[in-house]
Amino acid sequence: MVERPEVFWSVIISMYIGNLKLLGLNLPLIPYIAKLLAVPRNYLIPFILFFALIGAYIGQNNPAELLIMIGLGVMATILRFGHYPLPPLIIGFILGGMMEDNLGRAIRKANGLDFLWERPLTLGLLTMAILFLLVPIYNDWRSGSRGIRR
Repeated sequence: MVERPEVFWSVIISMYIGNLKLLGLNLPLIPYIAKLLAVPRNYLIPFILFFALIGAYIGQNNPAELLIMIGLGVMATILRFGHYPLPPLIIGFILGGMMEDNLGRAIRKANGLDFLWERPLTLGLLTMAILFLLVPIYNDWRSGSRGIRR
């Protein structure tokens, strides 16, 4: 960006032009794309699985990626039958690695966990996080509920 700004801005402008072209192409196709929802699941699911497996393999050309994808799919199915909400699990899976790296970096920089107690903003956020975890558990325990039900 600093040494060759003309290349950077030409890429940004080309992305804008490409998005405008795609908008012009896709708006007339909306009714036809929506008709894909009328395809029975028995026909649609094998195609989705096929393209998802191909995409997972092509990413790294590694068969282990396929096993990871299948394992995560089986785990998601088990959790879905257990009535666990999947969006928080997906967000935690995606952001968990970054959170772990940054927490380790903060602990190394501060020489321990003392930074959690020394700063009021950090202590407030930690307290809120603990409350967000404990209040639903307490409410479920108090109401006699035994987990998430649909």
